[in-house]
Amino acid sequence: MVSNLPNYYRLLGLAAEARPEEIKAAYRRLAMELHPDRNSTASAVERFQQVLQAYETLSDPERRRDYDELAGIASAGAAVVASKTPGVVEGVTRLLGGLMDKVNRRWRLGQDLKYTLVLTMREACLGCEKVVRFEAPVRCPGCKGQGVCEGSPCGACGGSGVQVGERELQVTVPPGTAPGVLTRIPGGGTPGERGGPEGDLTFFVEVKEHPLLEPDGLHLRCRAVLPVTTAMAGGRVEVPTLEGTTFVRVPPGVQEGQVLRLEGRGIPAKKGPSGDLLITLEVELPGELPQELRRLLTEVDRQAPQGAFPRSRSYLDRLGRLAGD
Repeated sequence: MVSNLPNYYRLLGLAAEARPEEIKAAYRRLAMELHPDRNSTASAVERFQQVLQAYETLSDPERRRDYDELAGIASAGAAVVASKTPGVVEGVTRLLGGLMDKVNRRWRLGQDLKYTLVLTMREACLGCEKVVRFEAPVRCPGCKGQGVCEGSPCGACGGSGVQVGERELQVTVPPGTAPGVLTRIPGGGTPGERGGPEGDLTFFVEVKEHPLLEPDGLHLRCRAVLPVTTAMAGGRVEVPTLEGTTFVRVPPGVQEGQVLRLEGRGIPAKKGPSGDLLITLEVELPGELPQELRRLLTEVDRQAPQGAFPRSRSYLDRLGRLAGD
């Protein structure tokens, strides 16, 4: 039996000095490839059982030490050494027998998890760090996910190897994040039953609408309302930004629908310059006015230079031509 001990490192494509995380990664990759739910060929099923044997042995420090020692004995001449240390041969029998029991035990691959991260426009555009807490299946600490304690089904998890627990993760949201997939964490999903590998965890992003800002590529757009007096005489208007609000200078004589631009106050780009803030002006006319103010406005209209109202002048000219036809 000793001379037929398989090379578990070679089965996983690893060197004998492989670290635990390398063993886990190699097993997860091969298990996904060879799992009977994905590959039902006879050779895949057989190799899958061999890979599971290898992982069960090499992922347990004590079993790995026994295996390394036994593999060394087998390569150095097992007959001579075994006669001096019969207990080692018994260890081989226990080791392989226990592994085959586990191979025959049914297990399941863990499920993928999807988490929707709802962000404000400020968080998505400028980037942030989010601490995410949620309840999800985790490996049972009592049986370490194996479902068995001292040869009997684990009482804490009912033999499934899985319990529901709280998870906490810190998620980095880079500047300029758009709605959709943010990141995928291999092995971040639910653990498989009875020692099966974990699924994956995918974070999706949803961005809440801003009450005043609207994205347009890397630009941001907003509408600012100003009284007609400011539009006529000039001044300043307060506008929203991702960081809060700021004031923009309004030149005299601006028109309804005119667009002002604040460079670099839009959405940060992953590479290159940021977008701009584009401000569309809406000019508000007064409602009811005291008689004295109405008189002053009439006087302004009467004394205004001929080019002060070009659209009105153009309209009157067209009317005059119609009258002459």
